[in-house]
Amino acid sequence: MVVSSARILAVMLAAFAVAAPVARAADDYPNRVITVVVPFGAGSPTDIVGRQAAQAISKGLNQQVIVENRPGAAGVIGTKLVATAPADGYRLLIITNSTHAANVALFKTLSYDPVGDFTPITNLSVSPMLLLANPVKAPVRSLAELRAYGKANPKKLDVGESGASTQIAASKLMELGGFEAVKVQYQSIPPALTDLLGGQIALTFADIGSAMPHVNGGKAVALGITSLKRSNLAPDVPTLDEAGLSGFDVSGWQGLAAPAKTPPEVIARIFGAIKAHYDAPDVHQRFNGIGLQVDTSADPAAYQRFIASETIRWSGMVRAAGIEPQ
Repeated sequence: MVVSSARILAVMLAAFAVAAPVARAADDYPNRVITVVVPFGAGSPTDIVGRQAAQAISKGLNQQVIVENRPGAAGVIGTKLVATAPADGYRLLIITNSTHAANVALFKTLSYDPVGDFTPITNLSVSPMLLLANPVKAPVRSLAELRAYGKANPKKLDVGESGASTQIAASKLMELGGFEAVKVQYQSIPPALTDLLGGQIALTFADIGSAMPHVNGGKAVALGITSLKRSNLAPDVPTLDEAGLSGFDVSGWQGLAAPAKTPPEVIARIFGAIKAHYDAPDVHQRFNGIGLQVDTSADPAAYQRFIASETIRWSGMVRAAGIEPQ
């Protein structure tokens, strides 16, 4: 079959007609307001991360950026909104270990693909938790003492759980620690922490920002941190890994993503704006004030690999914890 030169030219022109607007849009980006969607409520740590990211993008790209909170269904509502948005860089998403890792196993049917529906831009922060003990109800000062006490007093201890991360952490604590405790369910960390301080429960996990004032005031004992590295926000608290629970790593994280197929030039500009802003010491101080640590070490390609691996890791931890999908 012989294809005429006119036909080849027509195909080339048609392809150019499609590609040219995309290229022009990328070259002109941004020329209107950008929206950063936070799939959790206003005032939450994730919301604070989103507002900081919006400020960084606005400053770096010289364009107005607004934050839109779309909470509900463990982040599914807001995440789905961005998954189906135009891939032009004008609607971005704050992603977390819930929306882009644990939810794969927490829901029987997830209405978005954490990997296929998004173009990751970079990580923003990490948020390990502290294992806390009430000094009266759990008369221990270290993880070693907790393990000994738990083994000697089966199910005498109780541990407050509030969401997937704390459920997983509690299950791993008992599995690796070799003791059993009664699980007490809470809607969120604050009421679990309140009950710990009041002596209604012996143990719980809480974010560093919420926990450290009570630790410093002597009302709670920090037995370990859930990350593999110590935190500069609580440098004297050992990791649970180094304290004897080998491989214990249940740390939350927050990052930034765009819809899949967003032009690479647009992604690069957003990434550059984030990096320039987050390198400032005052930004680190703001994050530290709410118990988060800045981490923008991953470029878009590295972050894509990270999310893919975290999806597998968190799915395994959810199943190991015996959490039934909704």
